[in-house]
Amino acid sequence: MTTKCARLVLAVTGLALALGSVSACSDDSTASAPITNNPVTTTSLYSAAGSSASAPGSASAESPSKAVSDAPSGTSKLPETGPNPSTKVPDSFPGPSGAPLDDKARAYLGALKAANVTFMGDSDNSVALTMAKYVCGARQKGTDPGMVKAFVTASVGPGTKTVEEANAKADKVIRAAEQHYC
Repeated sequence: MTTKCARLVLAVTGLALALGSVSACSDDSTASAPITNNPVTTTSLYSAAGSSASAPGSASAESPSKAVSDAPSGTSKLPETGPNPSTKVPDSFPGPSGAPLDDKARAYLGALKAANVTFMGDSDNSVALTMAKYVCGARQKGTDPGMVKAFVTASVGPGTKTVEEANAKADKVIRAAEQHYC
């Protein structure tokens, strides 16, 4: 008889907990951001061209598109900028330094050209030379060849249509680096 009472008390307690948790979840109050009557304002690069400080409600608080269309023709363009000629590439920069290529780099790039291997967007051969340095460095460290091939495949992959083509190009890059650059 006591086990029946204990089971009944357990069942009632479980039911009470379940109902309590369901009723706690049915509370539909949510946190929200306060709503104010302050308008949201935007600024435009061109709206501040005529004055350095503007009062709220002045003519410069107009819509950005109106401010751009009202801007004088001389201020409607951003100033032209160019590179600073005194800036030098750091010695530790991993890309080409602009220095002429040595014989092994020319031989490596020639082997890639002969094998019809290109890197997408590599107009200055920086990616190709970086891959050669990577292959040679990984070979010196004893890196797993599968890891080297995966990395090189990822670098030539964007310029290929199939996985097989990317793997074939990666093999050519690795072979050219080992034969001509390392």
